[in-house]
Amino acid sequence: MLRGARQLLTLRGPSGVRRGLALQDLSMIEDGSVLIRDGIIVAIGSSRRIENLSEAKQALEIPVHGKVVMPAFVDAGLNLSINRSNGATNRKKASDFYDEAIAVFRSCLHHGTLCAEVKAHAYDGDYESVIPALKQVAKIGHNPLSITRTWRLESAPSPDEEVMSRAQRTLAYLARHKLVDFVEAWAADFQLDTCLSFLKTAQALGIGIKAEWSGAALASLESFPAGVIPTSLRLPLPIDAKAHARLVGLPSVLVFSPSEEVVATEARNSGLRALLDGGAALALSSGYDLRQATSVSMQMALALAVIRLQLTTEEAICAGTVNAAWGLGIGHRTGTLEVGKQADVMVLSVGDYRELARQFGINHVAMIVRQGNLVLNRTKWRPGVP
Repeated sequence: MLRGARQLLTLRGPSGVRRGLALQDLSMIEDGSVLIRDGIIVAIGSSRRIENLSEAKQALEIPVHGKVVMPAFVDAGLNLSINRSNGATNRKKASDFYDEAIAVFRSCLHHGTLCAEVKAHAYDGDYESVIPALKQVAKIGHNPLSITRTWRLESAPSPDEEVMSRAQRTLAYLARHKLVDFVEAWAADFQLDTCLSFLKTAQALGIGIKAEWSGAALASLESFPAGVIPTSLRLPLPIDAKAHARLVGLPSVLVFSPSEEVVATEARNSGLRALLDGGAALALSSGYDLRQATSVSMQMALALAVIRLQLTTEEAICAGTVNAAWGLGIGHRTGTLEVGKQADVMVLSVGDYRELARQFGINHVAMIVRQGNLVLNRTKWRPGVP
């Protein structure tokens, strides 16, 4: 049992992504406690109520007085590649890629992330290169992070019969060996017959669909082909005002990474504020990529979203937890602290959740509980010896 949180942010609410005013509601409980059994939350509420439950009297108690307790972060976009550059040659050794991925995942954990989407790139039609990358990610498994694996296409398969055949064979291999959860393509390519055929094949194999928008080709947002609406759409910043109405009307979760835009001189005119006010469902990612954004800290991403991009702290927290979870297709089991969900919990050494944005550049994580197990402890607390 986590007992006595100064602020317990549950984010409880209707199932599904949060939009509009719902993004401001953290369902906070002052002096709150969480009771966990077999990795699942069985009770949550005020400390006075929880500590009087018969099961609580037998539970191992972890005091979190004066701290903030909330759902662990969900990172909606880590980018990894087996290639050393944007080309099909000069691949990394599998062992080097494995070591790099492990280091990234461990750093994510230390900064409060327990679930993440890992995107493996295929450059210049080099479809087969994603196989060793996704094999290494699968080899790591779901420890230290719970991983959602995405094959990111840098370009749609060409009409060439041999190219299309290679792409289809790679897709079939990944599906057969359960190495991939989603395929991501450029939004503009959804209108191409070759891309549409490829995406429909992926769906038939039980693989989800995601999209990335370049900021150009506004017509590509007009409507996605029937039956292939992406679960999430990754956005560039800033967002042109002409795109607001079309983006707000999409059912997809819109994913953005403030870390990639940290050097933008006009970040405050990113257009995100207008999207939020219009009712868009935004999700936050670190955007980690060795080529441009090398931070895996969702705390820093949250702070940048507030300081540079005009989100409120509440909106940024929702974007980095519940909405990101739904963007990964796992919102039914994590992203909020509710009875029946996984106990993926973060304890922060701050007295008020708003300090996450004010005291940026500091790792505030005190403890991480993953599916009911204490996997990171930076405090002096130790379990008592029987």
